[in-house]
Amino acid sequence: MSNELASLGALAVACLFTAAILFRSWLRRRTLPPLIAAAVVLVLGAGAVVLVMLGVPYRTVVGPAFIVAILAVLVSARLERRGP
Repeated sequence: MSNELASLGALAVACLFTAAILFRSWLRRRTLPPLIAAAVVLVLGAGAVVLVMLGVPYRTVVGPAFIVAILAVLVSARLERRGP
């Protein structure tokens, strides 16, 4: 139970921190990819927490959520470099 809470807490903190960084990037550049990535990361974090609360094993949820969140950030960075 302790590992579940630690993993879920780490995922929630990582998602909030990442979304804050992406939002800051959006404020500086006013381009759409960081804002979309921030929303995706927040939805992933919230969805993972809800799924674990509903009884889905945390290992099934946390790992893929981290991977998809990282992919969202990478795609955002790639699109932002490419420019308009």
